[in-house]
Amino acid sequence: MKTELKRKSIIQEAKNCFARFGYEKTTLDDIGKRVGMNKSSLYYYFKNKEEIYTEVVVQEADLIITDLQKEMADKHSPEEKILFYMRKRLGYYRQILNLHQLSAESLKQIQPGFHELYETVLNREISFITRELLLMNDQLKEDMAKRIAEVIISSADGIKHDEVIYNKVNTYDEPDYNKIEKDVEFLLQLILHGIKSTIKTPSVIRTH
Repeated sequence: MKTELKRKSIIQEAKNCFARFGYEKTTLDDIGKRVGMNKSSLYYYFKNKEEIYTEVVVQEADLIITDLQKEMADKHSPEEKILFYMRKRLGYYRQILNLHQLSAESLKQIQPGFHELYETVLNREISFITRELLLMNDQLKEDMAKRIAEVIISSADGIKHDEVIYNKVNTYDEPDYNKIEKDVEFLLQLILHGIKSTIKTPSVIRTH
């Protein structure tokens, strides 16, 4: 219990440091000073700065998703909710990158650990989109809806990562978020139009 409370304290102070100085300029010494610990003591709770940062972002993402799903209560159709959610999701990602001044190189280093910790949040996202897809067409099987939801999330993330990590000339250049949003919405419209107009059988679209 004491260890968990200390971890929460470290994460909260690290969040303040990242917001104030940016990810690149924040050091373990900075975080340690705010919680009354030296750098070596932090290693008892976290492996490195990347792990602390990942915890910060995942916790923030969990709160954002909860707020987003409440905000979508007044959207009139499942299609509107999915489009709105994916647009807001990209906005949150952009906000985090800008607030924490994260470079493409740092993103590459953080990504592996982030995906592992983000799994619980990701499952919540997939469950939400699966539910809305089922409401769009009552002929859609749940396992197929879940598979489509997974494809929506992974494809949107692929479009985003290609632009943010790989398509910039300089590591600190502002990504073309307008292009990302247009590409993601085009992808979504194709998928959602397909769901509304025709439902293929599981033998055609296989789940893994």
